Amino acid sequence: MQGETDINSPVWREIQREGTKLVYRAGTFIDISGKHQLDMYCLEKGSVRIVFDTLEGRHRALMTFEPGGIFNLACALTQKDASGLYQCIRDSVIWRVPGTLLHDERGVTDCPALAAYALRQMGTVALIHSTFLSDMLMDDFVIRFCRYLVSLTMRHGGSEFPLGMTQDRCAAMLGVHRATLCRAIQHLKRKGIIECFRRGKVRVLDPDRLRELAGM
Repeated sequence: MQGETDINSPVWREIQREGTKLVYRAGTFIDISGKHQLDMYCLEKGSVRIVFDTLEGRHRALMTFEPGGIFNLACALTQKDASGLYQCIRDSVIWRVPGTLLHDERGVTDCPALAAYALRQMGTVALIHSTFLSDMLMDDFVIRFCRYLVSLTMRHGGSEFPLGMTQDRCAAMLGVHRATLCRAIQHLKRKGIIECFRRGKVRVLDPDRLRELAGM
């Protein structure tokens, strides 16, 4: 994720006026704690990624910020702390700006360019997270749909049989929107696992691959 990189732009003039310049070496974890844990951090140069600890004790990267990106923005806007660590991938120049600037009319009036920019950045972050969650949920449904198909092949004793219901009815039974079911069907068709999935005919082309995707 990146953004405005012109250091002479109105946004960066306000960032430099209100912020504190920080320099970090590649590999460094940025200390966002204490009185600065609810501030926003504006990346002038370098690259920073947000990572989370997995249950296995490993770091998993969720998002990378490039020049012009603002991180810890949700915490600054809500004044609530969140989990996650920020690590510099490359040598980085970062400006720490008080999150309180965005909490009242005076702060927004004093830094109108930064306030508008922060809203656009937050909207981009929200869109990225929404897409990530949608894809993750879609992956979960594909697994569930594959298990449903496996159960149908077992019930009918073969790889070709009538579904016996409309796709609308099937989607409702599986607890998803018709569009979600259609995406899953098209996904399996592209992989050559099924040929068709409709009321009068379901045909599975690759039962072994279907079971593999179903985790069975």
